Amino acid sequence: MRSLLAVRDALRQGPERVLEVAAGGSGLAATLASNDIEVCVNDIRTESLNQALNEYSTGDKISVFGGNLFDLLPEKTGTFDLVIACEVIEHVAHPVELLKHLRRFIEPGGHLLLTTPNGSYFRNRLPTFSEVTNFDDFEANQFKPDADGHLFLFTPHELAEAATSAGFSAEHLSLWGTPLLNGHVFFRLFSGRSFLRVAYKTEVLSQVLPISARAYFCFAMSALLGNPS
Repeated sequence: MRSLLAVRDALRQGPERVLEVAAGGSGLAATLASNDIEVCVNDIRTESLNQALNEYSTGDKISVFGGNLFDLLPEKTGTFDLVIACEVIEHVAHPVELLKHLRRFIEPGGHLLLTTPNGSYFRNRLPTFSEVTNFDDFEANQFKPDADGHLFLFTPHELAEAATSAGFSAEHLSLWGTPLLNGHVFFRLFSGRSFLRVAYKTEVLSQVLPISARAYFCFAMSALLGNPS
């Protein structure tokens, strides 16, 4: 569901040129390229990224800039009207510096689309951004993929504040992924089409809850951040 929502949110911006950082399996990038969008990708695992792109019919249309994203420069890639960073910020020791770095690639009036686990979710056991006292302590463990590499998480309020301090305007924030959908607690024991319909309907209904309730019950968060200048 995260990938589908990311595709939807990206296409809604009507971008002409997109950069996806930490692109991983590159499915999102390949889908955007199939919509006649110029797409560039970055990932620290360059060989794996190139192998993944070979699996898609649009893979040869996508430009690859491998290596550590902090070594990536807009002088080399050019600028973009949309930059996408899915499940990245929680792996980086200095997230505000990451946001400032990514902003350099975004044209005035462009956007950063990011997704990250929601730190206010009731099952979160990690510290959230405002609870961290020394970010330098995380440097040795940053950039690790998958859930084991999560250093800390953001609450919705913390993410909006971090975006503002990096020069962005927080235009839209979404919370989604109830336990019925993500299988947390005992719901992982259920399966079948009938249960999936219930899970989907519950997800839709959750979107009318107050943001405080969604922040407590929803696992995932996505944000659209604008670059005003």
